Amino acid sequence: MSNVKQETVSGAKWLLLEKVTMQPLQFLYSMVLARLITPEEMGIVGLTAVFFALASTLATAGFGSALIRKINRTEIDCDTAFWFNLGMSALLSAALFLAAPWFVEFYCQGELLWLTRCSALMMLLSSTAGIHWTLYSAQRNFKIRAIIQSVSILISMPVCLLLAYKGFGVWALMIGNIVSSMVSLIWVWIVSPWKPRWRFSIISFNDLFAFGSKLTVASLISTIYNHLRTFIIGKFYSPADLGMYTKGDRLSMVFPTTITGILGTVTYPILSTLQNDKSRLTDIYRKYIKVSTLPIVWGCMLIAALAEPIVGFCFGDTWLPCVIFVQLGSIAMMFDHVSVINLNLLYVLGRSDLVLRLEIIKKTICVLMVLYAATISVTAMCAVSVVYGQIAILLNTYYTGKMIGLTWWKQQKDYWPYIVASAIASIPAYVVTGLDLPYVVMLLIGGCSSIFIYLIILIVKKDKALLEYLPIIERKVHYRWMRVISNYIRK
Repeated sequence: MSNVKQETVSGAKWLLLEKVTMQPLQFLYSMVLARLITPEEMGIVGLTAVFFALASTLATAGFGSALIRKINRTEIDCDTAFWFNLGMSALLSAALFLAAPWFVEFYCQGELLWLTRCSALMMLLSSTAGIHWTLYSAQRNFKIRAIIQSVSILISMPVCLLLAYKGFGVWALMIGNIVSSMVSLIWVWIVSPWKPRWRFSIISFNDLFAFGSKLTVASLISTIYNHLRTFIIGKFYSPADLGMYTKGDRLSMVFPTTITGILGTVTYPILSTLQNDKSRLTDIYRKYIKVSTLPIVWGCMLIAALAEPIVGFCFGDTWLPCVIFVQLGSIAMMFDHVSVINLNLLYVLGRSDLVLRLEIIKKTICVLMVLYAATISVTAMCAVSVVYGQIAILLNTYYTGKMIGLTWWKQQKDYWPYIVASAIASIPAYVVTGLDLPYVVMLLIGGCSSIFIYLIILIVKKDKALLEYLPIIERKVHYRWMRVISNYIRK
């Protein structure tokens, strides 16, 4: 257990360092950009997102996950995955490049012609670094990844802001993405010790495809669902509506996906080495659920409670219509990490067939719900995600309960206490938003009161998951009262 904890903390440290240093800068960047880019322009950029997301999923074909899981992977496995991914990316990029005029006609937006074609070319170039990133993850080398991605963002952000200020509109966003991708691509090719060779093995391909193909179908279904709202809003509503939805959805996802992404990236390659020790897997995963739920649920509750002052202060009153999307998205994201943890466990155990089965069942139900809600309003489509979150947890825990005894009821007992505590702690924050106060005052009062109440509740109930965070804070700031709290909880 100690080795797993050490590897988890070591990997998470670099990913968290990347997020802690870059998230504030990126958020400040989005604050300035929101005042230079209109909701309509933001919406236009996202019109073709679903098609590129589907193409990227098809191009990778799940080979990255298959390589990470394969304990005895060889050089020829990596070469085979690289050339397959590059070939698929070339075919799909060419198809999207040629389809650009169709996108213009379908959405009635002339700017999509070269926006789509530039995106297609960047998709092809980015595919040449996919296996490099996979190998860094498989080797738990998150330091290089964190440094490269941070530098690429630091270089691209001022370029995008300058172009937006000069009135380039949607092209400011596109060029910013191109600069970020190119810096990252060039650097990873320079520093990575692995370079592809001119060889391809049918045996390796069949081995990787057997696992990755099921993940690909599952990912395709998930991608269609995740971008279905964007597609419907872009086609049947206005670009401004899509811009508002996109801004609200992204804001609600920043905090929970940061933590879930770090845990998923770090734990999958580590726990793949424990796939034959189911008892240990169960204990570790229950611990991951508690440790991740503690901050995620509280953060989502607080963002939902303070959505109006957050949007007003950060992006301006022009973006206030997206508040409801922030609130619904935050409530839905409170449960997403539990589903991710359960699916990750099935990946580790090699049951990609069960992941595919689950995705087909879940997404079929939810797509029908979204299509019905689309006849009502954009808000109704977002509300569906809250209901879907509960359906997803119920279905995902069915197989984990059968395979290793991690049942739905056990997981309910692990994360619901944090939901109750977070709801209580967020009440004062929500009440503050009803007062006639400046946005910044609402944020300060609401945020400070919420975290204080939440910590008091956790300390009084002697929450064991809190112990995983206190030593980290204690080492950094040397607060003596941290040790007092730790000793009290351990008693």
